[in-house]
Amino acid sequence: MMFNNVDGVYTFAFSSERKENCLACSRCTQELSFSLSDKLQVFLDKIGDDTGFNLKKPTLTTVLSGENRTLYMSNLAQMEETLRPNLEKTFKELEFVSGQEVVVTDPGVKNARSF
Repeated sequence: MMFNNVDGVYTFAFSSERKENCLACSRCTQELSFSLSDKLQVFLDKIGDDTGFNLKKPTLTTVLSGENRTLYMSNLAQMEETLRPNLEKTFKELEFVSGQEVVVTDPGVKNARSF
């Protein structure tokens, strides 16, 4: 709405549509394919290079053997130093299985993203 204090009020209407895979408001899982021989760094590079994710300091977590496991955390210096060796490990070394889900959180992104 715009009021110009001379002729009155001008408004317009438009219909908004929701994208099923919207990065801002959708909770759907994004599918990415990697081999078990790929390193976690490859995954981080892939999601970091995609401008749609707008990642600044990501945290990667997953569930392994029924337990939550933090794979990498870049926003706390001590945790980043402790978990940095995970970036050089392969998915097999990290005990991933086919279809494993990784949750990515980031201060620059409103919602957690699942891959």
